[in-house]
Amino acid sequence: MGKISGKNLADKYDNFLNPVAEVLVSGRAINTCEGLYMQDMQVISSVGPDPDMAVLVYHADKYPKEPHEYLERYLDVGQKIEIKAGYEKETTRIFLGYLHEVEAADYMQTYIEYTLICLDVKGLMKKNSIFQFSASKNVQQILNDIMGTGCYSSFIEKKKIDTLPKEMNQDCIIKGETHYDWLCSLAQYLDYEFFCGRGEMKFRKADESESELVNLTEECNIEEVRSSITMTEQTGSVQVCGYNRKDQKILETAVWPGISRPFGGKMKQALNGCMMAFWDMELETGEQAKQRAGAAMKHLARKSTRVEITMSGIPELIPGICADITNEDTASLSGKMYVQEVRHQLDENGFRTMAKGVWKQV
Repeated sequence: MGKISGKNLADKYDNFLNPVAEVLVSGRAINTCEGLYMQDMQVISSVGPDPDMAVLVYHADKYPKEPHEYLERYLDVGQKIEIKAGYEKETTRIFLGYLHEVEAADYMQTYIEYTLICLDVKGLMKKNSIFQFSASKNVQQILNDIMGTGCYSSFIEKKKIDTLPKEMNQDCIIKGETHYDWLCSLAQYLDYEFFCGRGEMKFRKADESESELVNLTEECNIEEVRSSITMTEQTGSVQVCGYNRKDQKILETAVWPGISRPFGGKMKQALNGCMMAFWDMELETGEQAKQRAGAAMKHLARKSTRVEITMSGIPELIPGICADITNEDTASLSGKMYVQEVRHQLDENGFRTMAKGVWKQV
């Protein structure tokens, strides 16, 4: 994607006028018409464990029958769902997944309300159990095997899998976990993240996306910027210890790195002497313990800052990228944000995007 400026977005979408959405079911577009319209569309996506979700609400007239009979031809669960959004004829994909659930409600009026719940490939991963891998397979092999599983191929068009740290890539046995559970535990262990809501599966180090940047300025019709700094869950150091198979004690510590944001100057002093300790009985080397302690500390330190922004609907704003917020009136609410969650909403009030994340440290 590269770097995109707010002015370029405003020019591309003609100042965000005339929002549109397109829903394709197994490659066929659902065409709204008289008696059939989409009341509400929400696409919620995030890095990490939660499956990306799309919720679509349609109204279809009962009299004549054509509108709701036409819509129902598209509503077999399990089908591939693609959603595009934008302005006029400029649309961009914001969701790729499958139809997970359909609810039809007749309120004894002149229409039927249909609610469609769609999930991305993470929803399928929750249903697919690994059961057991031989100890002859290392972690990287298992990760590659999961990403190559056939039932995911129609929902994953591109894959990017970072090479795992050598010291963590050991042979292992896994029993009874789903693909989803295993990916979540591996990501937490390494401080990696994975996301795949638009058909691109990525598994990479958390918060590393400098090459993907959207500049959010007044041209994007920013409605609200909200930031918070907190000591909740923060600690001065993280200690990881255990015994390996040779009964040697392994112990490593990572210290709180500090934050380069307003309101956080005294936190390092306040946290001095606070420590969280973790036992890990799978450790074999000091390097593994160091990696685990550092990952845990980075994960906690990121939680000390939160930022939320609401603006005109911007399809390019997706989890796992950076947004550079320019707030000319308030310097403390400006800076680079690592986007962790995005909510696209299109209804009678227009097309809006709400993004949540953490401030990037300088």
